[in-house]
Amino acid sequence: MSAKKNPPRVTTAAAAEDVDVFRRDMVLSIAVVMALVGWLTLWAALHYRQAGYFWVTILLVGGALGSIKLRATHQRGALVCLILTLMGAIACLKLYFPNSPAQYFFPLVVIVSGLLELNGSVFIVAALAGVLVVGIARLQGADRLDFSESLTPSLLILLTAFIIWLSARQLMTALGWMRTTYMQAQTLLEQLRDERASLARTLRQLEEAYRRIEKMNYELVEACGAAEEARRLKTEFAANISHELRTPLNIIIGFSETMANAPETYAGVTWSPILRGDIEQIYQSSRHLLSLIDDILDLTALDMRRLGMTIEETAIEQVIAEAVAVMKDLFHAKQLYLHVQVMPGLPLLQVDATRIRQVLINLLTNASRFTATGGVTVTAQLTDREVQVAVADTGIGIAPQDVAKVFDEFGQVDSSIRRKHEGSGLGVPLSKRLVELHNGRMWLESQPGQGTTFYFTLPIVSEKQPELEKTGSDWTVTASPGRKTVLMVEPDPMLLNTVRRHLGQYEVVRIRRTDNLREFIGRYRPAALIVDRQEEDNAESDLDVPPDLPIISVHLPGQLQNRQTLGIRDFLIKPITRERLFEAIESLGRPVGSVLVVDDDPALVDLIGRMLQANGGSNRIYKAWSGSEALAVLRREPVDFVLLDWLKTEVTGLMVLEEMRNNPGLADIPVIMLGSEWPDTMVSKESLDLRLIRTEKASVTEMVKYLEALIEALPLRGRTDAEAFQPAPATPAVPPAS
Repeated sequence: MSAKKNPPRVTTAAAAEDVDVFRRDMVLSIAVVMALVGWLTLWAALHYRQAGYFWVTILLVGGALGSIKLRATHQRGALVCLILTLMGAIACLKLYFPNSPAQYFFPLVVIVSGLLELNGSVFIVAALAGVLVVGIARLQGADRLDFSESLTPSLLILLTAFIIWLSARQLMTALGWMRTTYMQAQTLLEQLRDERASLARTLRQLEEAYRRIEKMNYELVEACGAAEEARRLKTEFAANISHELRTPLNIIIGFSETMANAPETYAGVTWSPILRGDIEQIYQSSRHLLSLIDDILDLTALDMRRLGMTIEETAIEQVIAEAVAVMKDLFHAKQLYLHVQVMPGLPLLQVDATRIRQVLINLLTNASRFTATGGVTVTAQLTDREVQVAVADTGIGIAPQDVAKVFDEFGQVDSSIRRKHEGSGLGVPLSKRLVELHNGRMWLESQPGQGTTFYFTLPIVSEKQPELEKTGSDWTVTASPGRKTVLMVEPDPMLLNTVRRHLGQYEVVRIRRTDNLREFIGRYRPAALIVDRQEEDNAESDLDVPPDLPIISVHLPGQLQNRQTLGIRDFLIKPITRERLFEAIESLGRPVGSVLVVDDDPALVDLIGRMLQANGGSNRIYKAWSGSEALAVLRREPVDFVLLDWLKTEVTGLMVLEEMRNNPGLADIPVIMLGSEWPDTMVSKESLDLRLIRTEKASVTEMVKYLEALIEALPLRGRTDAEAFQPAPATPAVPPAS
């Protein structure tokens, strides 16, 4: 941007230079007039034959021609020529005609000089004209102070000179102002051009910067997409590899547990103390490895927002007691005390008891690793509208600079390979995220050499001040907005897991009873409420919910009564433990002499057989690895119950169930299903019945949006479900041309 230029100072002389052209034109005009007057006087001279007219003609015409000739080269000479010849013509006219008023023509000379000079020289011309007037009057015998011959013309010449000078002065001032304004305008115009050029350069630079920013944004979108894809692939890889590891690991745990706890199962085998110790080490190490894999799976589910929770009304003292009961043998073996101090009268909490118990077990396990003497104290007390739980140990403590590492995944205060204390660094970070999933907080306080105390809080929902208060038909929400959550009234945990798997972008919170529905809505601020209708009724219309909360009413296949229709008595989630297996068998309420185990994993079939033999040893165990083999065994051998996997063979587990129900001889045999979740192949024979209910009135636009979302979810005709729901590949935006 150019610097501001100071306009030049304009003087009278500089202004006079601007009228040079005007002056030359004026000389020409006056000379032409003088020539015309000269030709008129020539006509008078010829007509009246007076010599004075001839001299006047000669002076006027000669002065006009001389000034015209001199104006281009000697402008001042041309001016003098005009003025002197004009004065000579007037003087000649007065001398030849004494009675004429020619003396009154001398102010014309002053006027002409004023028009041509525009300066103080007009007074010189006026003085010369006055001298001529007085001199001619005296020459013709008039008195010096003659009023008509000398005094009046002289005064008139002087007054004319003054007026001409004053006018010329004002004209010169105006011309100076005009010149100054013109120069300032020129300067401003130059500055405007410079500013315009600078603005054009800046605009080009901005356009170039905008193109670079667009290109960088495109690259950033691609990088974010690649990073998100890498994170997703990493998360899916961790989940898949963890599941692949769990399958053989569960077999190792099952067999080592049977060997360690029920060696009599293996008849004829001699168990030496060394062999028993080795098997115990295998069992403990495999359980430790399984706990690490479970932590990885939980962290993966948290990253993918697919970690489900079963929220129910729970007493925190009961959760603490269960966690302490699990850990007391470990503390007793290390000769450490484990004390519990719980404030009496703590309110009930709306939490997932299993997850909070997992948090306490993780903290207690972590404390036992770093405590050599003393022990751990677990306290619970009420603070404001939260229940605060503390796990304090008397261990080695943590240095202030290492506190941040404790909450990092896979973080270790001592990360060297020679560290004395085991651990993967997953327990505390996982616990923190589980607490935050309950809208709580976790932190720690520690002093090196004196111990560490972990604190976490859980919010309470007071019955006296519910999160939602209803007066008539108006609802007032007092809770802060929660996560992206959906509430679901579903008594079947297996079906709930299936819903959670498909609604991965939402946190699906299970509700067992609808009597405390208001507190759940106030706490989680759900996007919708899903009601699984067990019977054809209109029970969803009786729910106490805000008018703007959508209720999705659906009759889902695979409910508990459908299981009973198929003869399913129980469902065992893999990995299967001995305790859970025997509990399911006892729930049948009948003696068991023969069992059919059906699974496409031969190792798992052998493991369940070992577990059943360890229970009493008198059971007859039949094994099958496909649906067709299972049906062949059932038709050939009488069995008391069936352990059946859903199977991925040609004849699936569902086909086996349907065949058993259709066969009168097999219809009464109870079945315990094996699997990780309720399969998608369980399709209801009933028609699809999906309802969306919202008490509050909806606009046409909102209704169309609901319809659009429903239509988008429908499978396309002529295509398979997998093809219909396969997302279209994203087309990356084309970067703008540089």
